[in-house]
Amino acid sequence: MHPRTEAVPSTSAGLIRDLEGRSSRRLVDADMSFHAIREYVPGDARRQIHWKSTAKTGRLMVRQFEETRRSRLAVILSLERDEYASPDEFELGVSIAASLAVQALRDGRDLDVVTGAEIPRVVRGRMRSIEMIQAGTPRGLLDGFSRLNSFEHTMPLSEVCRLTVEASDTLSLAFVVCGSGTTPSGLRQAALAFSSSTAVVAVVCDEKAPPRTRPLGELTVMTVGLLADLPGLLLRGTQTASFSGAEAPA
Repeated sequence: MHPRTEAVPSTSAGLIRDLEGRSSRRLVDADMSFHAIREYVPGDARRQIHWKSTAKTGRLMVRQFEETRRSRLAVILSLERDEYASPDEFELGVSIAASLAVQALRDGRDLDVVTGAEIPRVVRGRMRSIEMIQAGTPRGLLDGFSRLNSFEHTMPLSEVCRLTVEASDTLSLAFVVCGSGTTPSGLRQAALAFSSSTAVVAVVCDEKAPPRTRPLGELTVMTVGLLADLPGLLLRGTQTASFSGAEAPA
């Protein structure tokens, strides 16, 4: 049976648009976001020559740009049983991850869907393994989600995130879905796996908490108690003050 899903806003709207609108810090010679003028070096494209600055300095000067984020999105779901308060909370996590992934697929995004794998107790700590759900259609994606179970023995969430980055280092945005038993410290550790050019949203499933979005350092934390809360939280991204350092209202 497929997990329940909720129709969520397009990945070009609300919270996702806010996060991906930030430029990265990497400087390149051709992109969308203009950064500065520098002196020409052999190999630079002549179309990037800034003739006005060249006339002022008497030397060839070229435009330099900030690299914009690549639009690859990851949905990472924790399968560690102890992180979830109940089986229903775990099912909420599966439904949230599936809803986000299906919408990204419909939007034509490059997508990675990643979970931890079950690891025998005797080798836990010595074995690193993740599972990737690969599907070209929403139905195929939901087939993959329907086979998921929580595990008593699996890699910590932070390690799942590290292996995800090793598998794909071009992520612009990562959703990390976990249960209410995940501590703020655990969320920070998971976020540290990603480079500064990846925006990270931790989606915490907590059936007893009101829906809200708040900052935790550079990490955005979204608390979801009901699947129906997810669309509104995503859509309200442009209306909240969380990205300027103030906690968003519940």
